[in-house]
Amino acid sequence: MRKNTKFLFVALAGLMMSSCAGETETTETAVAEVEKTETCYYSYDAANSEMSFTAYKFLGKVGVGGTFTQINVEGGEKNEDAKAVIEGLSFNIPISSISTKDVSRDGKINEFFFGGINTEVISGEVKSLDDSGKAVLAITMNSITKDVEGAYTLNDNAFSFDAEIDVLNWDGQAGIDALNEECKELHTDFANGDTESKLWPDVTISFSTELKKECE
Repeated sequence: MRKNTKFLFVALAGLMMSSCAGETETTETAVAEVEKTETCYYSYDAANSEMSFTAYKFLGKVGVGGTFTQINVEGGEKNEDAKAVIEGLSFNIPISSISTKDVSRDGKINEFFFGGINTEVISGEVKSLDDSGKAVLAITMNSITKDVEGAYTLNDNAFSFDAEIDVLNWDGQAGIDALNEECKELHTDFANGDTESKLWPDVTISFSTELKKECE
């Protein structure tokens, strides 16, 4: 009877030791996993940002693309939330930085369109990004500020925004007329039978940036 009791005691002790060892190992593993968890921070990076647009000419509405080579941005300070970084941005874009890969055309856009609406700088701010992929920006031209709604994507640190604007919302007709008059022949598609010079007020705008990401 004593032998059976002794055997039972040894077996129970072994089971308890084995159980405790397993708990210690599990605890150490959990601690190690916690120690491996990274915290990532995002901030605005001008070097990885691009602002582009497409304007339209001819009755057939043919696109003419371009970019602004200078975008001055404020805000975008370091934050764990990439969305909060974007929502904190404000900007101004000198119209002298426009580039359509045609120096003569760039000069005419500056002089006649932007000169016609007394605008040397386009400014604005990001007002909101909702959870359904809609963004709202406030854009100021011709001393008029209007909200612009567009679609955005934010995948980790990669952000893009696209919208359609009508420059008539900023009283841009004078600029349209001045540029269209200056470029009358260039805005008439003679090859397709057009007899009317046409410059549309619609403009597609696109902005993309890759936020700086630091993990520690």
